[in-house]
Amino acid sequence: MNFNIARQPLVPSFLTLAALAVIAMWNVGTAPVLLPEAVTIPSDGFLAIATPEELLLRFQNACPGWSRWIGGLLMLFTGTSLGRLTVRYNLYNAGTCLAIPLFGAIATGLISNGNYLPILTATTLLALAVKNYCRSFRSGYSFDALFRASLYLGILPLVAPAALPLVLLLPLAVLLFRRTLREAVVALAGLLLPILTFCYVNWGAGGEFLAPFPPACRAFTEGSPLCAAFAIPLTHLILLGVILLLDLLALFYFLADIYAAGTKPRAILIFQICLLGLCIPTLINPAATPAIILLAAVPSCVLLPFLLVRIHRIPASLLYLLLLAVAITAAVLQ
Repeated sequence: MNFNIARQPLVPSFLTLAALAVIAMWNVGTAPVLLPEAVTIPSDGFLAIATPEELLLRFQNACPGWSRWIGGLLMLFTGTSLGRLTVRYNLYNAGTCLAIPLFGAIATGLISNGNYLPILTATTLLALAVKNYCRSFRSGYSFDALFRASLYLGILPLVAPAALPLVLLLPLAVLLFRRTLREAVVALAGLLLPILTFCYVNWGAGGEFLAPFPPACRAFTEGSPLCAAFAIPLTHLILLGVILLLDLLALFYFLADIYAAGTKPRAILIFQICLLGLCIPTLINPAATPAIILLAAVPSCVLLPFLLVRIHRIPASLLYLLLLAVAITAAVLQ
């Protein structure tokens, strides 16, 4: 019996993800990372409290061992959640958990050697937002799923400020998944709740209520938009190019066979393609850092199995093993 690597069951997929998480956390390093500038002068209207991104970086510096454990668990949780998403909605018309190890491979190769804990947290938040937006595509109202998804999406810019363009996922989900105006209002409330809560806590700590907004505006208007793109390490850049090339091939296969899938799988895959496109402005903005490329692992691990399950077993296995080899090499050489 020939084993088809493109139709992996759950157990080997999860074990592969666990092994990749160990490799990733083993190679991230324990050197202290630089914290973002924090101004705590309430009279000048600056922030009186630390942002979630800064708190995560402080925890990573203070507890490097626990940070590695938490980062590994975040990788396991995110990869498993995305794999369950693909199986639940039968996105490929084939029983496979291939998205689980693919997320591990992409995350292992693209993870930053410095501030890995905030970006892994941001990746988990993005995966939770995607999962709940996909849950909202159903008959009847989906207030709960839309509110949860938008809540996670609202926390995302607080953890990774460069991910602000991803808030466009909210109107995209409302239009693509055919939600009503009342559901859109609930989703907007979920999106604004984390941001307004942070402003309120800052005001309660002695700062001004609107103090978080001027630094955010300056971060997106000052500096070069391509600074982060030019700072990506060569090994990460090679792996990112391989992933985007495979994503493009998966897109061609999807467009050639777009009506073979059901209505819900087709809408979810289109949603993932749009998310991959939104990852471009998250990298090309002055607030971005090279670590932000890890967010591309969320849509890529969902799209790539669509390619691998439709090509012959031998080239699919070769592409899968090549991706694993490049990812592990990038993790070891960083």
